[in-house]
Amino acid sequence: MQHPYLTTRGNSHQLYFRRAIPPHLRAAAGRREIWLSLRTACPKTALTRLPQAALYFEHCIAQAEAAVGQPGADAWLPPALQAAVLSTLPSSLPSSLPSSPATTLAAAAPEAAGDDDRLVLTPLLIPGLLERYRAHALASDAEQRQNLSDAELDERLALLEAAATQTRRARARGDAQSMRAAAEDMLAAEGVVADPAAPAFAQLLEQLLAAEVAVLDEEIARTRGDGAVVEPALQPLVDPDDTWGAALTLWQAERAPAAKTVDEVTKQIERFQGVVGPLPLSQLSPAHVDAFKAHCQQAGLSLSRINTVISLLSPLLTLAIKKGRTVLPKNPFAGMKFETKAVRKATATVRDAFTVDELNILFASPVFVQGQRPAKGGGEAAYWLPLLGLLTGARLEDLCRLTLADVVERDGVWCLHLHDSKREQRLGVAAVLRYVPLHAELVRCGFLEHVAAARQARGATGFLFPDLHTNQYGQRSAVFSNWFNPYLDAIGLDDPRLVFHSLRHTFQHFSELAGSNDATIDELIGHAPDQRYGHKEAGEKRLPFPLLVQAMARFHLPGLQIAHLYRGPAPSCAADTPAA
Repeated sequence: MQHPYLTTRGNSHQLYFRRAIPPHLRAAAGRREIWLSLRTACPKTALTRLPQAALYFEHCIAQAEAAVGQPGADAWLPPALQAAVLSTLPSSLPSSLPSSPATTLAAAAPEAAGDDDRLVLTPLLIPGLLERYRAHALASDAEQRQNLSDAELDERLALLEAAATQTRRARARGDAQSMRAAAEDMLAAEGVVADPAAPAFAQLLEQLLAAEVAVLDEEIARTRGDGAVVEPALQPLVDPDDTWGAALTLWQAERAPAAKTVDEVTKQIERFQGVVGPLPLSQLSPAHVDAFKAHCQQAGLSLSRINTVISLLSPLLTLAIKKGRTVLPKNPFAGMKFETKAVRKATATVRDAFTVDELNILFASPVFVQGQRPAKGGGEAAYWLPLLGLLTGARLEDLCRLTLADVVERDGVWCLHLHDSKREQRLGVAAVLRYVPLHAELVRCGFLEHVAAARQARGATGFLFPDLHTNQYGQRSAVFSNWFNPYLDAIGLDDPRLVFHSLRHTFQHFSELAGSNDATIDELIGHAPDQRYGHKEAGEKRLPFPLLVQAMARFHLPGLQIAHLYRGPAPSCAADTPAA
């Protein structure tokens, strides 16, 4: 900080005026410094407010001088000028001059922040508090010694020696309470909450008394001119590595998460700090996590969602502990999730597969029989994506990313060359692709004709569904998903268990009924491959392609009525005959 009176407090970005009280007035004042908030984080603005803060400081000094009987204490500024200057004080300073030293010092202390903006005193914070106390005291001492005459230096030396003797006697008596006012002032300035009855506060008083002795000895040595003067640097109260921000940066560098995940984690950090305050990581405990969980429940979050939030935050602390960025011995989020039994009991809705009757309602709705093509549904995507979801079991995002070049023939069988978005995100690679044979019902519904027409109109490249909206994270499925769920409600499928992902469950369910084994179903829908089977294709374990063709041929849904969607001569309905 360029100006000697400008500083910050513990975990705040606001700037403060901080200036020491001369040694001979400290006993009357009951402390050694005065703080005033300048209500700004801008150094230029803070500098314009320093004269008013200095004016108030000088008045406090005048009143303290009056209290010890020093003559001329009230003549420090003409009354007319005093009134004029005081009228310009910012709102962070007292609006009128107090009438006694006691009220002066109470008013001069920085305004207390709310508990949600303050640290909690623990033994871990005490060394940092004492270092900052020493740095501020010595900076003020250096300022006060400037331009003093020999006589003034002698007078100052005598006062400091008397204060040191008095402080040593207090320490010999074990009278740490003599530092109580100074400790309370320092804690308020640093934005630290302390319980006066807590052991940590008693420990602070004892160590602050010892620190005051050391500071006075150093001030005496400086006043005598003994040795080189090295101004201590003002270190942050909280280790910058011991913060959520540092943990987030470390996690991003180590794990390279997707932008959406980073945004979600950042949001949950803000939510957590809104409940427990901006505590350093080393102060976190399971009690804080319990308080956060209770807050989330009161806010209406499900137990499942709270578990997800814990899963987002916990890895940051695990990594920070592993890398030695915090002295926190154990991750307070570990073991704090709600038990699976409790989650299931509290869960109101669980995604479920569609019944065939529900599918028949869907495929008889306006998009499929009246030609509706809503913009939020991506135009033609509103028609084809539900059919593709049902007859491939693919994730919505994987289907939305299909390009015209991804509809291909392999060994004489038409396939979709699908991205596996989940695995790509987990592995941090751009393309993990799998082949999924086209079901015969898609062919009967004219899917290949739709692809051919699109290629003729737009060329062989580009997205298969170009009218889908992309969100800020590059996801092509988000807007469609927001359209699809209300559409289900509008056509009478308002069961909250039913969403687009339910089509994936439906494919899994009827694939099992058709006799396909779990490994084959997993391969089709894009689950991670089992290490016990398969061979390598493009670096990924894959089942033999003929097994996938056979599984898709067996897949059918008895009672499904989509013959009205066929193009050309209608073959036997897949509801009655397994697709060949």
